[in-house]
Amino acid sequence: MAARFRQRGVRVSIDSNGGSAEMGRSLDELQFLLTVEHALIVEYLSICCALGHDLRTQDGGPSTQSARDAANAANNLAAGQMLRVASLARALHRAGRFVAFGRARSISDAATGTDISLDPPSREQLEQMLDREESIAAAIDARYAQVESWLGVAGGISDELLEAVRDGTTHRRAVPILRDHLGAEPVGPLLRATRRFGATEPEQVLARISNRAYGDVVTALAAFYGDLDGASSGDFRLAALGFMDQVNDANRALVHAGLLPQFRLP
Repeated sequence: MAARFRQRGVRVSIDSNGGSAEMGRSLDELQFLLTVEHALIVEYLSICCALGHDLRTQDGGPSTQSARDAANAANNLAAGQMLRVASLARALHRAGRFVAFGRARSISDAATGTDISLDPPSREQLEQMLDREESIAAAIDARYAQVESWLGVAGGISDELLEAVRDGTTHRRAVPILRDHLGAEPVGPLLRATRRFGATEPEQVLARISNRAYGDVVTALAAFYGDLDGASSGDFRLAALGFMDQVNDANRALVHAGLLPQFRLP
């Protein structure tokens, strides 16, 4: 999950075409898109959990091999999103922007003019997950493509920032990965965990444990990205990695009980 990055300076050119204004607009949009990338991590983890996580079938795990492959693919996509977040957060930090580790609630679809909810998906949304992921990915890619065009006007940007933006236009590549595993069969019968709220005290305790671990991850990452060049950044990173293991263990226990993690923000 960790990666090494070369620090590069950011050179903003002010030209007659309003390049500095385009750069400012681009950075504003990228700060929002960082929160969208966070939401997409939650989206993929929800898919992984809904399909049964990595449990044995008899313990509430995936009911078919295709579902198991799709659950594993969704988990890998979430890990890839974490790297994408790291790349974009570092680029924004180098550009002098404050990095807040928030999570977007929705994203507008330029093609239809509607808002797509980015809250953790409901059972109904999970049953239509392939169409949903296609719509979300297309909306995100379009927003990054717009930023790339603005940066073309701004000029003088860092290689690190441009690389993060270009990578952001590739979200639609994830959808065929899931589609190849799930094929044309209905997703509904493959869902193993569908409830987000526990019906019993033990289930509610599991949900609280999962939320606490997730909140600890968010808190540690917010501190890490807010102090990238500080003396404590390495400690925050190690803490975040440890809390991620706790989230994984807690979510596995939730799925065993037929529950989805709630991913409540602290």
